[in-house]
Amino acid sequence: MSKLKKNLPNILTCSRIIITPLIIYLGLNKQYLSLFITTLFIAFTDCLDGYLARKWQVVSPLGAKLDTIADKVLALSLLIVLVFQNKIFLFIFILESLIALLNIYCFYKTKIVESLLVGKIKTWIIFLTILLGLLKIFIPQINLSLTIFIIVTIIFQILCLIKYTFNYFKNKNLKKNSKKDQEYLKIVKKILDSPEFLKRKEFMHHYNESVYAHVLKVSYDCYRIGKKFKLDYKALAIAGLLHDFYPHPWQVKKRSTPFFKKHGFVHAHEARVNAEKFFPELMNEKIASMIETHMFPLNICLPKSKEAWLLTLVDKADSLEFLMHPLLFTGIKKSISNNKS
Repeated sequence: MSKLKKNLPNILTCSRIIITPLIIYLGLNKQYLSLFITTLFIAFTDCLDGYLARKWQVVSPLGAKLDTIADKVLALSLLIVLVFQNKIFLFIFILESLIALLNIYCFYKTKIVESLLVGKIKTWIIFLTILLGLLKIFIPQINLSLTIFIIVTIIFQILCLIKYTFNYFKNKNLKKNSKKDQEYLKIVKKILDSPEFLKRKEFMHHYNESVYAHVLKVSYDCYRIGKKFKLDYKALAIAGLLHDFYPHPWQVKKRSTPFFKKHGFVHAHEARVNAEKFFPELMNEKIASMIETHMFPLNICLPKSKEAWLLTLVDKADSLEFLMHPLLFTGIKKSISNNKS
């Protein structure tokens, strides 16, 4: 693959960040037609870079992070312009800035960034509100529709602040408890210290959550529940970490893959085989079975133990937000990585 193909999506994303001063300049100088055209062009590049990244199989954590930053910078720059048209946009700008600062702080403290459904809905609504704000410059009659969208946007921004704050304390406590729980760390130390396992920090999983972040939460939840109900918590801790230990990021698989060979159907078996390859001393028949069956009922393999059922349920619960994501049902996938705002 040529360097151009590999880097073009990220170049397009960076161009959206670089062009931000032009957005502000055009808005403050009331060159609204040029501003509107430029905004449409940026929106086009936003769609194009994601499409090219998926088509050329060059989806990357760096690209995902740049894409998130570009979206946030674009929204804030357009809000600056709209504040001079309608002072109520100042509230949206302040709330959006607080959300951005909160996400930066949360990542700095916990090294975990999550893409939440409420955050994605808020992003779509805020861009619709911005679009209506720009259109109002040319069509003053849409004032009522704009007011409704502004109110809805503020509501979702407040919900985001509450949700991100809640998740910060949840992740902080999870990290704190993990450090204190020496028994859990002793059980999984060999896995957590493995360079091969650490690569999963760079494997994107559920819309801006890495495989590493996902399996760590599933493993620790399974461990604590298993210990409370006197199950085989050691097997739960190990299987929880290795249940998505498939060898390559699922996004690199070609679209031409037969339906029943796609990631959802095969990765449980791939994870078991890979776990037996890298951690044979930790594997046994029960753990292997737990990994192999965790995708039930998508896979017909029926869980064979209480621990296997628990892993299956905890994994589903942790993935529920991803499964509810509206983009999943439209076929439009925007590449993003472990850790968003």
